[in-house]
Amino acid sequence: MAIKNELKKLIEEQKKQSFTDPSQTTDCDALGIMISQYLEWNGDQIFKVSYNAFEDSNYHSFNEKFEDLFKKQGGNYGFR
Repeated sequence: MAIKNELKKLIEEQKKQSFTDPSQTTDCDALGIMISQYLEWNGDQIFKVSYNAFEDSNYHSFNEKFEDLFKKQGGNYGFR
């Protein structure tokens, strides 16, 4: 629970830094920006994070399609 609470604080801070009206911004919007910036806009790494989040949520068949599409787009995540 401590990690979730810390992440929520960081999300709120990201909203303040990135949006003119933080109250109208979703946590997902702010978290997406945080991930993108943390990974330095590296699409392969962003894919890997997304893939793992879907995998943890048991979206296995979706992930198969997601992976195929990513490969078709030229992605090279190299974690399998």
